[in-house]
Amino acid sequence: MLHTVAQRRRTRIALTLVVTFNLSLAQIDTLKLSPDDLFALARQRAFAGQRDEARSLCTTILAKYPSYFDVRTLLARTYAWDGNYGEARAELSKVLSASPTNKDALSALLDVELWDHKFDRAVEVASQGIRAYPTEENFLHKKAQALNSLGRDTEALTLLAQLEDINPSHPGAATLRQQIKRSSLGNGVGFRYATDRFSEVYGPMHYGHAQLSRRTPLGIAFARFNYSRRFGMEGFQPELELYPAITSGIYTYLNYGYSSSTLFPKHRIGAELYSKLPLSLEASLGLRHLSFNPSQFVTIYTGSLGLYYESIWISLRHYLTPDDGGLSISTTTMVRWYQGDVDNFFMLRGGFGFAADERAIQSSAGLSGKEVFYLKAQTAGVGWQRSLGTHMLFFATVDVTNQELSARAGQYVTMYSLSIELRARF
Repeated sequence: MLHTVAQRRRTRIALTLVVTFNLSLAQIDTLKLSPDDLFALARQRAFAGQRDEARSLCTTILAKYPSYFDVRTLLARTYAWDGNYGEARAELSKVLSASPTNKDALSALLDVELWDHKFDRAVEVASQGIRAYPTEENFLHKKAQALNSLGRDTEALTLLAQLEDINPSHPGAATLRQQIKRSSLGNGVGFRYATDRFSEVYGPMHYGHAQLSRRTPLGIAFARFNYSRRFGMEGFQPELELYPAITSGIYTYLNYGYSSSTLFPKHRIGAELYSKLPLSLEASLGLRHLSFNPSQFVTIYTGSLGLYYESIWISLRHYLTPDDGGLSISTTTMVRWYQGDVDNFFMLRGGFGFAADERAIQSSAGLSGKEVFYLKAQTAGVGWQRSLGTHMLFFATVDVTNQELSARAGQYVTMYSLSIELRARF
């Protein structure tokens, strides 16, 4: 009975709040507040996260005062904050058509293009702003950001020099300069060591690679030499990887590896297409083809969806492996929390099912086979990457996996994995 009374009390409170809110809007109309007062209220609602209410107030003002540009710019920003970039552009174009040098509208449109990853457009908008306001720090800094995203580092550095002449202590200039300096280092060398330890059945397994990377006109290319020691055997695998850019916001992943060792697939082929999407999303579709011998191979279809939210990157990836008996599905989730820039982050990841790009327990004889790709597994892990000055990166991960045994279906072992990597850029 007491529980019922409490529920009724909560319901009455909720209804009172709804009625009060509706009455407050009615009062706004009834009291005939001035446009400036309504605008102040709309700003308050917008910055409090009540964007629907803010848009309603803005629309009310604009119905009577269509040339109140500050109101229309606020309306556009609320659309942009919700990822509705097209509607935001439409409102801002109305302002800039009538007032091409409106600073607030130019600044808002510049943010829209940057958030939507339309960096070419962002450069154009920033240039328009700089022509009207040559010493405006916001336009100089954000144009440098857009140029950096387009790989036009020399132009970006020139703008940063202008910005630092105006304001030597600009908070973002030094950070962006350091980022550009790092990204301009087109070559790299890296070394990785990893080991797996098991609760039973298997002895320790060891892995490693040495790699060279180079920025080419087609995109970043990697040449990698992989090493594995397990089941009392050793194996090697050379591998090539390339990330060609097709256009702004669209790039591909291409991979080929070969090995004569039974610890690796004889041929490994990978291809995937990545595309930036609205709302700070990125999606991909691709496949991995692994051939162990002419009669034994497996093709795995994969796709991912990623989201940038402030300093956090969240990625969900699926692997689909068709088989005569059905379809094997595995999923991995990764969350990266960036700390200042893309080189420094903390990572969490987890998943279930066998992941094609991860190490796998194979048979106790060390033989590869496609059956391993249908094993069950559950994984959780953490990772940490840290820049060591401008030229060095350190990366480490720790994972725990509950892995089904290849020779004993339904039975599991626990695998503890440690990986460390050191990379240098020059």
